Amino acid sequence: MTHLLKTERLILHPSNETDIGFMQELISRPEAYFYDPQMQETPADVTKDCEWFIEKEGCLPGKGGIRWIIKLDGINIGEVHVRCNWERTLEWEFGYHFLKEYWGKGYATEALQAIIPYAFTHFKINRLVAFTNSNNKESIALLKRVGMVEEARLRDVRMSDGVYCDEMVYSLLKREFDLR
Repeated sequence: MTHLLKTERLILHPSNETDIGFMQELISRPEAYFYDPQMQETPADVTKDCEWFIEKEGCLPGKGGIRWIIKLDGINIGEVHVRCNWERTLEWEFGYHFLKEYWGKGYATEALQAIIPYAFTHFKINRLVAFTNSNNKESIALLKRVGMVEEARLRDVRMSDGVYCDEMVYSLLKREFDLR
C-alpha cells in the first residue's frame, strides 16, 4: 500500500530518504520548537527519526508509524506523522510541523482532515492522541477544528525557556470517529 493521499490543494506522500534534507530544514527553524525549545532535535536526530519512520512504515497497519510530507504545488510545506505508542491498547499519536510561511492558510487543517480518517480506516487504532504546550493556542485551535477532544491538562510537565508549562492532551476514539 502506498499511503499516498490527495486533498483539494495538497499531496501527502509517505516520507523517503530524499525528504531528510527538508525535514532537517523544517526542524532547524526557530519556530519549530518555539514552545518546546528543549525538544529541539539535532540534524543527526532528525536523520535517525526519518529513518525510523521509513523503516516502520513496513510495520503498518498494526504497529510502526508513518510520516507524510505535505506538498503544495510541488513544494514541501510541512509534515504530519502518526506512530503507534501502545500496541496492546492501540493508542497512536500524531504530530505536525509546517513551514511558518504556510501557517494560517488552512493547510494543516486540510492535511489532518485527510490523515485522521485515513489512519482510523487503514491502521489498527482505538485511540488517537496529540500533545501540545498549553501556551500554543494555534495548535490547540487546530486540534479542536479537526475534531479532537480535550482530555487532560498535565501540569508543569514541559519546560520552555526555564519556565514550567502545562501540556494539553487531545484525543479521538475509534467509536467517536465511527459516529461521524
